This record gives sequence, structure tokens and C-alpha cells, in this order.
Amino acid sequence: MATKFKRRILSIDGGGIRGIIPAMVLNYIEERTRQRIATLFDFIAGTSTGGILALGLTKKNSDSSINREPEYTAAELVNFYRKYGKKIFTENVPLSMDDLVQPKLNPKGRQEVLTALLGEAKLEDAIKEILITAYDIELRTPVFFTSNRTAEDIDSYDSRKICTGFKMVEAAMATSAAPTFFPPYKLETVHRTPEGYYALVDGGVFANNPASLAMMEAMISYKRENNGEELHRKDTLVVSLGTGSLTRQYKYREVKDWGQLKWVGPLLNVVLDGQSEAVAYQLSKLMVEEEHRNYYRFQTPLSSDNEHDHMDNASPANIEYLEERGKKLIEQRQETLDKLCKLLKDDTELYSKEPDR
Repeated sequence: MATKFKRRILSIDGGGIRGIIPAMVLNYIEERTRQRIATLFDFIAGTSTGGILALGLTKKNSDSSINREPEYTAAELVNFYRKYGKKIFTENVPLSMDDLVQPKLNPKGRQEVLTALLGEAKLEDAIKEILITAYDIELRTPVFFTSNRTAEDIDSYDSRKICTGFKMVEAAMATSAAPTFFPPYKLETVHRTPEGYYALVDGGVFANNPASLAMMEAMISYKRENNGEELHRKDTLVVSLGTGSLTRQYKYREVKDWGQLKWVGPLLNVVLDGQSEAVAYQLSKLMVEEEHRNYYRFQTPLSSDNEHDHMDNASPANIEYLEERGKKLIEQRQETLDKLCKLLKDDTELYSKEPDR
């Protein structure tokens, strides 16, 4: 019989259009288990494109007769990238020299696409608990969008957790406002902020791989809900999905004389990828138990070709390449994926037999 985990956590990295890779892995899990992701996991966290996936996976169905079912399957979210990637990543056309220092992409298409995907859905109505990362550049603090109203904290100095009154689409816009690509997202609020709004950018600036944050937040929530009982590592299952690790090399002889302008794009890539892999390494050492495996990381290397690792490259050729990488990842890790699917399915069935769940 499968081990009964007290919390099953899903974490999805940031990576722009490369989100099609984890979406494909999630589709495989849904097809294999014949269950929806929101049924298989208790807590779902995401950054940037991973945040959009987390929101799509937990948005309740607009049909009131089946509103405990998520509106979208993972397959539909794979198609979301295929169909709307180009519109999300629409470039600003520079008309003057001043325009060259503006954000690379126009946020209008992104706003339209995310509004069509998420509509008027509220954060607090998510089917399962979610955590979406963003960063306020005026408060200089992380801002977490949560669906758990009891976790809301609008007064802390070190970070904010916000829920009530906010929409899923607002969380999606904030978490995907990648610096240099999109302008910051201005979110009006009555919370205690000096200016009456949050000025938010992509949570990838501090948590491109939110797996460790998700694990800690799930522990905090569990303790709050269970009269102070601690949630231990062995009682948690963490599944972490990457969007492709970057392999392009920056040779010393080429970059040693780079200045601020040349480092802008490469530096963002280095920071986001380095942070993701560091968290993955830490959790691989911390979480995997001998008796039962409780940490799974699915990641695939991308080509060193400088066209394939760009988070905004939504060309048909690159989407086809990313889909090939997703298929290759599933093929190479199929045995592990199948073990995970069995574990999730068995564990879900154990929970469903408990009357208090």
C-alpha cells in the first residue's frame, strides 16, 4: 500500500513560453492517472509561467453544476501556449531611440489572453491552495498571492500574503511581469501601502523555482489547520517541474569586458536558471527518503542554440522544439513518471476513504 502523505505539493518554475514543457508533463500525469491535477495535489505553487499554470489548474469550472472540477485540463493548457504564445510575447516596435530603452514586450496581448483564460475568477475560489510569487519594487518585499484567506498577511515588513478581493488574472499579470520584457504591474489596493498600490514584477527575481517556498508554506498551513501539529518532511510529497535548464555558455574571454548594457539579458538568464537549479539541488539532498521517495524533479536541458532558451521566443519553430523537449523528457523519465502516477493515485484513494478529508 502506498505511503499516505499528509501534504502533496506541486511546484512549477518560471520560464515564459517554456512553460509548455511542464504543461506536457502534467498532461501525461492526468492521462496516466485519469485524474485532474487539482485532485492529485493539496498545494500548488508557481512562478511566472508556472504561476499561470497553477492558476489555470485550480480555476473552478464556471458551470455551477460541476464547479468543484477545474475548468481546464492540462492538455488545454498545453494548447494555450501553442495558440496564444505569439500574442502574449508581442514585441514593442521602436519608433525612436527613446523606445529602445522601453520594455521589450507590449503587455496588452498578455492582459487580453490571461483575462480570457481566467476571467473574473477570485483567488480565494481556487479549488486547491495555491501560492503565486511576485515582488514589489517600491516596498522592496516579496508579495505572495494565496488562495488561503487564513494565511493572508498584509502588515508584515518582510513579505506580504494577499488573497481577499484579488482576482486570479491579477496574480497572473503580476507574477509574469518579467523585468526588461514587461513593465511592472500596478495593482490597486486598500492595503497598507504608502501609495495605495503594489508595484509588482515577476517572482522569478527571488524564486524562479518556488519548490522550497511551497514546502515551507504547506508546513505553515498544516500547522495552522491542525492545532500546532508539525508537518514533517517524510509526510510531504514534493513534485517540482522545470521549464528547461539553460546550457548556453558565456566564455570568459567574451564577457570579461562586458558592461551594464551587454549584461542585461544574460544576467537575468543566469540568475533565474542558477536559482532554480540551486533549489533543486538542495531539495534533492534534503527530501529523498530511503524507504519511500518523496521528492521528484522533472527537468530537461535545452539546446545551447541562443534561439531556444529565450523565454519570449514563441515562434512556431521554437514551440515545436519545446514540445519535442517535453516529449523527450517524458520518454526518458517515463519509468519514474509512472511510479509517481501510481503513488499519487494510490495516495489520493487513501485520502478519499477518510471522512474528514
